[in-house]
Amino acid sequence: MQSSVKSMLSLVLFFFMPVFCLPVQAQIDLAVLTENAQIQAFIYNSADLTLIKDTRTLYFDKGTNQVRFSWTDTRIDPTSLSLDIKDGALPVKIALTQFPPEAKNQVIWHVRADQACRAQVDISYFTSGIFWQSYYTAFLSQDRSTMHLTGQVRVENRSGIDYLDAQIFLVVGKIHLLDRIADLADQPFPYGKPQIRAVDNRYQEMTAKGKALLESAPAMKMQQSMDMAAPEKIEKTRASEYFVYAVEGKKNLTHGWARQLVFADAPAVRADTIHVSDFARFGDRVIQMVSFTNDSASGLGPVPLPGGAFKMFQKTDPAGGLIFAGTDTAGYIPAGQKHLLNLGADPRVTVVPRVMKYAKANLTFDKQNNLSGFDEVRTMAIDLANFSDRPARIEIFRTAQDSDFTITRISGHDKFEKIDQTRFKFFVTLSQGSQKTIHYTITTYKGDRKWQHAPVPSS
Repeated sequence: MQSSVKSMLSLVLFFFMPVFCLPVQAQIDLAVLTENAQIQAFIYNSADLTLIKDTRTLYFDKGTNQVRFSWTDTRIDPTSLSLDIKDGALPVKIALTQFPPEAKNQVIWHVRADQACRAQVDISYFTSGIFWQSYYTAFLSQDRSTMHLTGQVRVENRSGIDYLDAQIFLVVGKIHLLDRIADLADQPFPYGKPQIRAVDNRYQEMTAKGKALLESAPAMKMQQSMDMAAPEKIEKTRASEYFVYAVEGKKNLTHGWARQLVFADAPAVRADTIHVSDFARFGDRVIQMVSFTNDSASGLGPVPLPGGAFKMFQKTDPAGGLIFAGTDTAGYIPAGQKHLLNLGADPRVTVVPRVMKYAKANLTFDKQNNLSGFDEVRTMAIDLANFSDRPARIEIFRTAQDSDFTITRISGHDKFEKIDQTRFKFFVTLSQGSQKTIHYTITTYKGDRKWQHAPVPSS
């Protein structure tokens, strides 16, 4: 059975009056339930976690008041529940937070008012069961120099609660949790047993800090739905640890609800197509990749992109013909970062390495006339061919057997680069239908030769 936020809050007021000079407490059930001023849902994508903020205006009588909050068949984490009075200047103070032993799904805040007043309060908590997932569609231009990139997100509510007229915020970033919210929601009682808890509880302070950090993150408005016109012009800002996408307008986030939203629409993102040969990663296959940079120049803005699946299509003619180019999955893409999309093997571009000559040179011996070191010299050739219908830019990564090596006598390449102690690469551009061979010599130093040889600069 699902619950509605509008039915979960009641206010019970207590007041004290003298009778025969003895203190007698009389309880009045006023059932004071106000309409929600605002509901906000901050939904993470790196954990099954959502922060709910329910803002209401409550009426407090002079004396002790009880604000009772209950929930049933939901995924709420009771340890994260908090009641905050927004105006600290009001004569109202939270004296005690209580979880009654007779009710698993209930909390009572004891509020002391020095005089009758009206106060706006925030009831906030974490819940599980609300999810969002992003995905992308890219249409490469016919020459593959640009692409139209659209980012979309699907939001789904399985929390057991209806959040009506809610503002939805989608949070990008990682969060570290002491406990999984789903597990906390399943405990027989909050904190393991019924108890009364003071407002300075350490866990409450920790969750308050987490909520404050989350709410302080800058936000970018989202387009309401996929069938709208082009996204409105919006201002985007950076965040360090988290970034929040604010969904435009208010939505009924009902249990079982799901909807698609557009958060990025960049019609002319600069794209670079390269082919990568790397036996350590891909074996003998040559992988086709498309790179783009997540920045303002690409039309994406100075904001991070959430991780998700990419579907790539290639335009084949000016009339709009398309072919499917491939798929890939990307993780979190920070602002300003270049990202490579793997479109799979391209059999039209081949890279075939060959050992042309092998020799051992500069043999050294110890005092017992045992072999103590030598130079292992390989003369290599890499045959390249491009049978595709356009020029191919190829990056060829190679891995040496040992960290003590030099590369010499290189020919047939556009650029050579040593990456780290064991890795190096060549860069070659092949025109349509052409072939080329790279030649080089790799000398690896074994045994004593690792420290005896004079350094030879790569060329």
